[in-house]
Amino acid sequence: MPSSEDFPLRIDAVTAAWASERRPEEDFSGAQTQAWQLVYVRSGAIEEHAAGRRVLLRAGGILLHQPEETFSMRSMGEIPPEVLRIEFHCTGAAMDRFRGAVFHAEPAEQNDLNWLFAAVGEQFEPPAVPGAAPAPRQEVPFGARQQLAIHLENLLILLARRTKRARKPTARIRRERRQNALVEAARAYFSHNLTREVRVEEVCAAIGCSRAQLQQAFRARLRHTAMEEFAAMRLDYAAQLLARGATPGEVAAQLGYCSGAYFSQKFRAATGNTPSAYRRMQQGLPARRPGRQQKDKELPKTSMAENAPKK
Repeated sequence: MPSSEDFPLRIDAVTAAWASERRPEEDFSGAQTQAWQLVYVRSGAIEEHAAGRRVLLRAGGILLHQPEETFSMRSMGEIPPEVLRIEFHCTGAAMDRFRGAVFHAEPAEQNDLNWLFAAVGEQFEPPAVPGAAPAPRQEVPFGARQQLAIHLENLLILLARRTKRARKPTARIRRERRQNALVEAARAYFSHNLTREVRVEEVCAAIGCSRAQLQQAFRARLRHTAMEEFAAMRLDYAAQLLARGATPGEVAAQLGYCSGAYFSQKFRAATGNTPSAYRRMQQGLPARRPGRQQKDKELPKTSMAENAPKK
C-alpha cells in the first residue's frame, strides 16, 4: 500500500462546486464552509472576507478557506467577475500549508484551473440563492467525479510546492503581478466596450485603480498606454468586421468613430491599407478597382473599317 509520503495529499470527496459570472446582486455574506474551499477568479475582481481579513482577488487570484470558516464575497468594479468555488474534503498534513495563503495562478496551474472551470457546471446544479451550496447532478459522464478530483489534486500539489519555497516573492515580482492583473482587467473592460469611445477615468473606476497605476502598468507590461491598446483592439475588431463583408461606413458607425474619414485615416495608419482596400483583399479581389483609363485600355481596339456601316 502506498505510504503517505508518496501520496501526501488526497481528495476524499468534492461536495460542491460552481463556476459562473457573478453580478453585484449575487454578492453574499455570512456563508460558512463545511470543508476546504478553493476560490479562483478568472476575470474581474472580488473582495473576499474571512477570518477577520479582507483579500482583494483580481484575475488569476487564488485562495483557500479552511473548514467551518465564515466568509463573504463582494464584486469589485463594473466588470462582473468570473469566479470558481470548489468545496472538498482532503486528508493530509500538506493542507496546513494553505492556511492564510493567497496565490496568483502560474502557467503550470492554468490547465487544471481551466479544466475545472469548464467541468463543474456539468456536475453540479447552480445554487438557487447566492452563497448557497449547489447540488450534485444526478447523471454525469462515466468517471467525471474522479476526473474532477484528479485535476483538483494536481492543482493543489502544484500550489503546495510553491508554499515550500524558502523565499517570498520579491517586491519586483509582486509589482509585476499587480501590473499584469491591471492590464488583464483593463483589456477585459475594453473588449466589452469596443463599439464606443471610453475615457481613462472610466476604465480606472471600473477596475478599481488610479490613472497613474493604470498607465504605469501598461507602459511596463506592453510598452504603450492603455488608450493606445484600446485603439489597437478597436482596429483589430474593425478588421474582423471588414473581413466579414461590412462596408467601411458601416464599420465606422458601428464602432462609434466620429466620421468615416477619421476611421479610414486611423485604419490606414495602422495597417497600411484603406478600409476599402483591406475589405477587397479579404474577398480575394484586387486592392483597387480599375479606373476609367484602365478600363479603356482593357477594351478591344477596333479599326474604322470594322466600324463602318456595311453596304
